[in-house]
Amino acid sequence: MNAEIIMIGSELLLGQIVDTNAAYLARELAGAGINLFFKTTVGDNWRRMAEVIENALMRSDIVITSGGIGPTEDDLTREVVADVVGQPLEFRQELFDQIEGLFKRHGFTMSPNNRKQAFIPRDAIAIENPVGTAPGFVAEKNGRVIISLPGVPRELKFLTETFVIPFLRKRFSLGEVTIVSRVLKICGMGESRVDTQVGDLLRDSSNPTLGILAEPAQILLRITAKAPSLSEATDKIAVMEADIRGRLGPLIFGADDDTLEGTVNTMLTQKQKSLALVETLTGGGIAQRFTSIGSQALIEAVVAHSEEARRRLAGVETRRWSDEKRNHRSLVVALAREMRGRSGSDIAVAALGILPGSEQLETDEKESGKTCIAVESETGSAYWQFLFGGIDSLNQTRATVLAIEMLRRYLIGYVDPEFPPRTQSRH
Repeated sequence: MNAEIIMIGSELLLGQIVDTNAAYLARELAGAGINLFFKTTVGDNWRRMAEVIENALMRSDIVITSGGIGPTEDDLTREVVADVVGQPLEFRQELFDQIEGLFKRHGFTMSPNNRKQAFIPRDAIAIENPVGTAPGFVAEKNGRVIISLPGVPRELKFLTETFVIPFLRKRFSLGEVTIVSRVLKICGMGESRVDTQVGDLLRDSSNPTLGILAEPAQILLRITAKAPSLSEATDKIAVMEADIRGRLGPLIFGADDDTLEGTVNTMLTQKQKSLALVETLTGGGIAQRFTSIGSQALIEAVVAHSEEARRRLAGVETRRWSDEKRNHRSLVVALAREMRGRSGSDIAVAALGILPGSEQLETDEKESGKTCIAVESETGSAYWQFLFGGIDSLNQTRATVLAIEMLRRYLIGYVDPEFPPRTQSRH
């Protein structure tokens, strides 16, 4: 059973409204065991709307539209759908009474143009909307179903849960088939390297399937299974997840709703370790991640934006600064070490960024810049360097995430054989 969703509204194409309805409908359809193969967004234009709906009906059993059933002149969905299915619009008194009653209950007088919303295609099934003024409807053509819903998220969700999913289960005898997904999360590892580890699963698996999504400094692996019951789908996912974890091991930091900072904060709390931070080009991004989850492990953070602030914090004499600031490994380790001593924390992390073109960089580093990360504790320090740097949001995000990920690896004692840290132990 294949479905398609059509999101209607010029405001969506203009970026004036973020489309949350599509993601919601996708999840609900998956939960009912319905495959979603296409999603289209179209503006309030009769010809383009008709073309999109006609194409959808040629390739999908179920077509769900969102939006365009309001009372204004540019709300065209009911008229276009009626035209596509070859049925005239007809007035439904029960829908008119429901709309008028809603206005009266809220102490308002219904405008004449709201009468438009009581028209739906002949032979269509009306979907009463007790939480809004836009009733939906179900029309059919050649055995294929078109369900038109309002674009207001609260109304769409209510009608989907109370009418659409039960209707589809009954109409297509869906039973209890369900589609379930689980997302595994990886940081500090490129998409191509992940692909070399699980490429065969991406290519050859059918149920469950595996998908990959690359984000800044983070890779998501989505396992999706379809089965007659939730437990069977979950069992299918568990088999593939065990296989993936066997290949990637500690590089997977969490799953589903887990966040990197949440995972690390839990580790710090369990180990009863406190944390301090020094940031430069990340501008407080690392600290923000921890404070946003209410971390009790983070006790102090400093943004050393200027060279003078870095010099003072690292404890470097002025006369030696011109040489020391070019020794990035020594400087970032010194920043972490001095911060740990100053704050009295168990662990300190320093993230030092050098902008592209800086005189502090080697020739082969000047074009991209450089980011250096150090973790310092009573047992020693670890240091990593990356050839990127900058104050744009992408580089700041990458540096922020990698600093937290390197701290996670330090805490679990994991040494990536393809990207080991430079370490210095103290006894």
